[in-house]
Amino acid sequence: MLLGCAGMSVVALLVQVIALEHTQLALLIYPAAFLCSVSLLALVRRRRLQLAGSVFLIFLWAAITLGALTYGGIRSPSAGGHILIVIIATLLFSGRLVLMFVALSLATLAGILAVEELGYLPERLTPDTPEVAFIAHFIHLFSAGFFLYLAVKNLQDARLRARQGASKAAELLREATAAKNYADNILASMAESLIVLDPRGTIVTVNKASLDLLGYTPELLLGKNFTLVLPDFGALATDAEPPVGAHEPVERSYRNAEGRPVPVLFSHARLPEAQGERGGSVCVASDITQLKHAENSLREAKQIAEEASLAKSRFLANMSHELRTPLNAVIGYAEMLLEEAEERQIASSADEVRKIQFAGKHLLGLISDILDLSKIEAGRMDIHLETFDVADMIDTVLGTVGPMIAKNGNQISISCPPSIGFIHADLTKIRQILLNLLSNAAKFTDKGSIRLSVSRLLQGGTQTIQFLIADTGIGMTQGQVTQLFQAFSQGDSSTSRRYGGTGLGLAITKAFADMLGGTIEVQSKLGAGTVFVVRLPFVNPRDLSGSKRSTALPPEIADAARAAAARAGLIAARPGGEGPPRGA
Repeated sequence: MLLGCAGMSVVALLVQVIALEHTQLALLIYPAAFLCSVSLLALVRRRRLQLAGSVFLIFLWAAITLGALTYGGIRSPSAGGHILIVIIATLLFSGRLVLMFVALSLATLAGILAVEELGYLPERLTPDTPEVAFIAHFIHLFSAGFFLYLAVKNLQDARLRARQGASKAAELLREATAAKNYADNILASMAESLIVLDPRGTIVTVNKASLDLLGYTPELLLGKNFTLVLPDFGALATDAEPPVGAHEPVERSYRNAEGRPVPVLFSHARLPEAQGERGGSVCVASDITQLKHAENSLREAKQIAEEASLAKSRFLANMSHELRTPLNAVIGYAEMLLEEAEERQIASSADEVRKIQFAGKHLLGLISDILDLSKIEAGRMDIHLETFDVADMIDTVLGTVGPMIAKNGNQISISCPPSIGFIHADLTKIRQILLNLLSNAAKFTDKGSIRLSVSRLLQGGTQTIQFLIADTGIGMTQGQVTQLFQAFSQGDSSTSRRYGGTGLGLAITKAFADMLGGTIEVQSKLGAGTVFVVRLPFVNPRDLSGSKRSTALPPEIADAARAAAARAGLIAARPGGEGPPRGA
């Protein structure tokens, strides 16, 4: 619009300069109109649209009024220019500003009429010629047509934008409706209960799963406080200020329409805030009634199984004397028969008796392992501490396991420094640990080498004694190593048929190491051998007083013993086998 005014000012100036003789007023008005239009354009560029429009209309009002006063008064063509003020005000403003400019134009026309009636019109500055009248009418008509065109164009654009807005609004409404239906379908198909609360804890939305779970109708829930469903709502810190988004679910109890509790897994999260207002929250719950019933059933079954296992372990532990006594009698009579056969030099009978003696001792060993394991499970395995020479204990162990090592053509090397000296510990259990590990090494090694190394270490400020047993036998896979210390575990039938054993030796070894407050580690590679490392607390007898030497139990050993007795289920577990794990 301002560009049009600037252009019209230039055209009008050129027409008057070329066509008319008296151009003094034109040389003043039209350049001023041009400069005003350019200045107002600068204001428009700075987004000062209303200020620019107001200045422009005031300038236009002054020009029209001056033209009317100096050329014809109320009958001047310039007086009709006030319609331009009304049109432009309508384009730029709305409401009171438009009415203000309409009133200004009417008041100006009344003022011109009054001045003319009183005879105070100023001297005519523009000659009263047809040419000047034509130019004035031309300018007014052109200006009116131009601004009316702008008004109509704005109205057409507004109508087009309204149609486009209506189409877009209809499309947005369809999308919103589709999104709402989609969300409603999701909520309706959810298996979990979903309840939406406002900031005051009032229920505003429920899904079908909530109604089915609680037995309510929507009318009975909507608008009610959430404590109707969750009576202890507010008991947790997250109830008042839940985090935004999901958080860890907790077990709570809903109350259904009949007043009965319904155990649920409850999750409560705050909705994001909108436009500075605190949002509500959403509560999601899953019915865990069946899970609670199953949990109770499993707990009862576990208790029954534990009682049965404990009864079995106690039975076997109490049967120690009844099982060993007849076997000892068989072995004793076999030894007597063997001595008599050797005295009479009956070789064939001696061989048969040796078989009886060997079978009896083997069976006694198996029963002893089972009874030891049962005692451990029943918590009846005691620790007996005494002071002994480690080197003497090693010699005793080698005397027992030596024939088995030599039987398969193996060589054994011993490393036990004299500085090890005496130790205060459970001699029987340490000796049993070494016997089990060395017999295993002898069993699974053929024409190889076995190494036993004893050393003292300082770990975390605690003195320990370490026994390392390494062999060059068949080795194990990683899967076999993971189930190595589980009782009764034999990887496959071929291992049991070829090497024998019940799979109890290493389980007992692990239990003894735990009871003594130590650890046992194993490293093995299939076909390359196995290394066992046993570390036990080293108690120097010199550090013990005479009153403590026979009965004192170091705290770490006592704690380990109690823990090992409590872990009876771990030792008694029967896993599935993967390969041929080693077991005594």
